[in-house]
Amino acid sequence: MFLKDVIIEENRELKPGNFLLSFRDSEIAGESKIGQFLELKAGKGNDNLLRKPISINDVDGDLVTIIYRVVGKGTDRLSQYKKGDKFSVLGPLGNSFPVIKDKEVLIVAGGIGCGPFSYVMRTLPNWKIFYGIKDACEFLLEDELKAHEKSGKAFITTDNGSYGDKGFVTQKLENYIKENGSDKVIFACGPEVMMKAVGNIAIKYSMEAYLSLEEYMGCGIGACVGCVKKIKNPSKKDGWEYKKVCKDGPIFRADEVIWE
Repeated sequence: MFLKDVIIEENRELKPGNFLLSFRDSEIAGESKIGQFLELKAGKGNDNLLRKPISINDVDGDLVTIIYRVVGKGTDRLSQYKKGDKFSVLGPLGNSFPVIKDKEVLIVAGGIGCGPFSYVMRTLPNWKIFYGIKDACEFLLEDELKAHEKSGKAFITTDNGSYGDKGFVTQKLENYIKENGSDKVIFACGPEVMMKAVGNIAIKYSMEAYLSLEEYMGCGIGACVGCVKKIKNPSKKDGWEYKKVCKDGPIFRADEVIWE
């Protein structure tokens, strides 16, 4: 884990309100694992005091890339940065997806939940990605995913049918499993309703599945206890315990997450 100022290589808008930012740092890049995240601070001093947790989208040599959506003052300030500007980064943080080499990995992403997966696709040898969005206007990483779509490795769904198959991405996932077998591993990140559905599919077909949970993280290192989630633990009196998404996660097995 490192705390340092980095220099922006690129900060461009992919779609309205959604940005891709990259910077070069050999130490952060060298320590980053698939599924980990960074805590970013936009501004100086007390300006946007709490850091923003953003998944590591990709690592290529010393180039680190993230994707973020403008949802408040911090990410709005971050979107105003230009190439050559500096900002503060803490990370890499959290645990990681397992490196699966002997099975096909089915990646399921919803909306901005595609954030962690370019690095996964770069790292793992055998995968397919299922990407669901409401409308074609929300299609992120469009060039990359369309290239994978042409090679048969990506499946795109939209709720309204404006691109790809009409319907939910989880239905596309289940159809693929029915046709190709369940001896596979699932990685997922996206809206909670999608993650619940992915977890149910994994249980239904007795599949190993890992979810990248999304909770607001004030510190990123487990100190503020602001990002706890109920996780099954048979050794506890009530059969569960609170775990910190930032420190114990953000990656959890689908069969251990308690949804409320």
